[in-house]
Amino acid sequence: MPNKEKERALRYGGRKTGKLVRCYQKRELGVFRVEVEAHSGILRRNDISTLDDFLYLPEVVYPAHLQFVEFDWGRLEQHLNTRSSIEGRRIMAGAKRRAASLRRVRRYLNRKGIVNVHRFLVPLAINAKVSLALNRWARHFKKGPLWVTSAIRMRVV
Repeated sequence: MPNKEKERALRYGGRKTGKLVRCYQKRELGVFRVEVEAHSGILRRNDISTLDDFLYLPEVVYPAHLQFVEFDWGRLEQHLNTRSSIEGRRIMAGAKRRAASLRRVRRYLNRKGIVNVHRFLVPLAINAKVSLALNRWARHFKKGPLWVTSAIRMRVV
């Protein structure tokens, strides 16, 4: 039976990349679950080769590979005001049409000549909880059985 919560998950990365991240609401537990699959490539690049080295995984993952952000549309609009008003409005409308996917917005803006799109991203407050949960997980990783899935859980209020 398929897990409907995982079907609606936010995902990025992939099986053939350094990591795969899934984020979804786990209603029966009252948590928002973040699953990070760190593949061998990212582990090797960061000299993580033993279970003792997993203590350093939170520094590798956060914030470079896992961070919750929102798009600052006002800041983009200010930036676009330096262009002609018609072109700026057209670019803004095109970006908002793609707002469901941050990746699509970034690619669209890059095609329109707007570089360094990361400057329009604002980190969310939940990142502090993500960082704490990652560090707590890393500290306690070796305390449980080695072959049991170790999940990071945090309550989102």
